[in-house]
Amino acid sequence: MISILTFLLFASVAMASPCRGIDQALSPEAKASLAPTIAKQMQTSNVEVLRSFRGGDWSILYVDPHDSDEAFLFYSGNPQISHFVTLWAGAATTHEQATIRKWVRINAPGIPAPLAACFAWYVTQGRTE
Repeated sequence: MISILTFLLFASVAMASPCRGIDQALSPEAKASLAPTIAKQMQTSNVEVLRSFRGGDWSILYVDPHDSDEAFLFYSGNPQISHFVTLWAGAATTHEQATIRKWVRINAPGIPAPLAACFAWYVTQGRTE
């Protein structure tokens, strides 16, 4: 028979975010520095960088262009000197995590698997954290 403590331990591991270990640090100064470059890439006047996810040489920046939907921009390399590879905007249900992860692998070839898994989890389950 499984104890309550063992069950809770297994449940917490199963529910752990795939974003653990993904670098999400981005200072307010870095966000402000990136904003004009991203605005130019998106052909809009103003962008607010809301969140960052980094793994290897890849970055995913969650941005609000204020004149259209918030979007996730995928970069292979430094966003200050590279154009985004692809972008994703919209909503996803909790049941679409595998589909989103597959979309990332197809549209951002070479992205590290942990970063793709983090993104898929974040857009389907993690935004409420």
